[in-house]
Amino acid sequence: MYHQLGRMSGRLVAATHLQNPLFPIAPVALQRVEPPKIVYNTNQMSTVSEACPTTSRPKRLIPGTNIPFPPVSEEIKRKQELFQKDNGVPVFLKGGPFDAVLYRFTMLLCIVGLMGFAHTIYGHAVPKK
Repeated sequence: MYHQLGRMSGRLVAATHLQNPLFPIAPVALQRVEPPKIVYNTNQMSTVSEACPTTSRPKRLIPGTNIPFPPVSEEIKRKQELFQKDNGVPVFLKGGPFDAVLYRFTMLLCIVGLMGFAHTIYGHAVPKK
């Protein structure tokens, strides 16, 4: 038995006019259609060379706009050099002694939390007398 959507209720009802699964559709091959061509709006888009005048180094643009990225400050450049240096120190400790204190404090909180979790589980597993 075949079903269709009812016109009034929108629910699934038994189909009365379908005798076989291909009625009223004939088994015809799908027709090939050319995909639509992508048309770019060239009024709002430009290349880097159009947006920035020719300089020694072309500026990168913020994606989707014609606005160049703002210049990076010297402090940020210095910190990038510090954190990208390959000196064998993990990245979470490269900030100096304050990072080491924060790391150890975080590990202490994790251990205290695990001990509290274990105490709670033990308290629920072993009933008091």
